[in-house]
Amino acid sequence: MELTLQANKSNIFIKNYENSCFYIADSVYQHNILILNNQISKYKIASISHLKLNDIEKIITKELEIIIIGTGLHYTLPNKDIINICHGKNIGVEFMKTESACKTFNLLVSEGRQVAGIFFA
Repeated sequence: MELTLQANKSNIFIKNYENSCFYIADSVYQHNILILNNQISKYKIASISHLKLNDIEKIITKELEIIIIGTGLHYTLPNKDIINICHGKNIGVEFMKTESACKTFNLLVSEGRQVAGIFFA
């Protein structure tokens, strides 16, 4: 089998997530983060249980294919309205533990998909 290197089309690649810290490029983020349009920002919502419909509406763009939400150390299903608004705009939404969400985000970015990520530390 021949292996070929596929270049990542994004500047964002989560190298590691451990002890509630995100390691991206040469930076360490010790707080919740939002990755949208190749930009990393502090996400001020305290936890998945505080995530509201208007928080999601602020990041939905018609270019997005999917939103990955890392719920922290434990899997937590959010408000059904959040899922419904995303699906109503033909945007997929996935919820999983943050460690898994980081890996999934990296995979989708490497495929050139239009993805946003909300990661609760």
